[in-house]
Amino acid sequence: MGGKVVLMSVERLLMCARRPVLSFDYDRRRACAVGTGTILDRARLPLELTTHGKSAVYAKRVDMWWRRRAIPSSRDGIRRALDLLGVRSTVDLLNRSYGLSLSDQYWVRDASDPVRWEDVNFFDNPFDEEFGRMLLTPVSSSHGFSLNVPDASTGGDLPKRWTIGPSGVRVLVKGGRTGQEPVNELIASRLARGLGIRAVEYRLGEYDNRPVSLCDEMLSRDEELIPAWQLMGSIKRDNRLSMRDQWLSDAVSLGCARKAVSDATDDWLLVDWLVRNIDRHYNNFGLIRNVDSLEVRPAPLFDTGMSLWAGELRVDNADYRTKPFYSTYKTPTALRQLRLIADWSRYDLDVLADWPDEVAHRLTANGMLSPVRIEAIRSSLVKRVATAVTVRDETVSSNHGTTCFTIPRPTPDRSTDDLPMPSSSDAEDPFPGPALSVADDAGLR
Repeated sequence: MGGKVVLMSVERLLMCARRPVLSFDYDRRRACAVGTGTILDRARLPLELTTHGKSAVYAKRVDMWWRRRAIPSSRDGIRRALDLLGVRSTVDLLNRSYGLSLSDQYWVRDASDPVRWEDVNFFDNPFDEEFGRMLLTPVSSSHGFSLNVPDASTGGDLPKRWTIGPSGVRVLVKGGRTGQEPVNELIASRLARGLGIRAVEYRLGEYDNRPVSLCDEMLSRDEELIPAWQLMGSIKRDNRLSMRDQWLSDAVSLGCARKAVSDATDDWLLVDWLVRNIDRHYNNFGLIRNVDSLEVRPAPLFDTGMSLWAGELRVDNADYRTKPFYSTYKTPTALRQLRLIADWSRYDLDVLADWPDEVAHRLTANGMLSPVRIEAIRSSLVKRVATAVTVRDETVSSNHGTTCFTIPRPTPDRSTDDLPMPSSSDAEDPFPGPALSVADDAGLR
């Protein structure tokens, strides 16, 4: 005996679909990896297990990779769900499964377990939806269902669940905090379509008497989504490059065509400006890779729910600090990001002439905002369109030394100029005009 601690360890395999990519020892008693793993397929190793181009497959990093697959502890309503299940944490929840996901092809099994990818993956096989229902509704059963489900490994703070549509397609159902987010997703995806931008198609639905957005799975059974933060964290930073150029360089190093990723980046920079998305970050843009051929392409535009002043007290066009390429403290940055668009020739901004009115119509049909607030949003969008045209013209003129485009600009609507505009000491307003405070809109909810 001699006071020795005997580790109850087993060999586990980190799999990419059918291929084993990493072998490591796992201590069942402590529920953690042990020692350093053995790489079996370097090309398909998760990028989170690489730092500055070097593999990092020691126990702490393997455990960190696993924990990051779990539902974030900041997810709305997750504490209630865990209490109902008698589970301490979202990682404990994930420990009861293979860690399968609908965002990539990775999973973990014991080396002695004969289970096959074909029999367990969520792209082809049915899954229990009761746990997902629990995540979206305050009233749900906590007994008699499987926890080996895609919902246990779905990221993000907003309530969401996976379901299987009538045709077998996997559908992500996503709620919001204000009720406006699902409508914003629809508005942004239709805007993208009008501009010829590749984007996830969202539609509206209702769940438990609340609005939700629905979108079909963006991946095939042979693909994985690689968020920008995973890629950029795996490659050594070149301090000579701007963050945008660093992102492009890293994407090219993984095999993506530079023109394709530059265009896709321009796409979300433009849409984010127009809808005033305040929540673009390195986890909601990225690349899609085929795990068999390793071919890479940009991911379509997605996740624009935090737009159109959702949940904000006042509607104005003050510049604001934003991610991902500028985040200087107390420095207005949204306009800087708009000016990072490299190729304006791809966009016909004429199609935006009636877009602010279309947004107002959609928000009115939703019935959750007051007419005063909707008009303030419409008026502000008119100005955002005009500014996009101005920046486009200035960029083209500067780059080519030629006469700017003469596309007619929408005339700003001053019908709400009598609304009071609260001052802001650290934000420059590039669109002088009305702002709406909560005191002006008793219908804000």
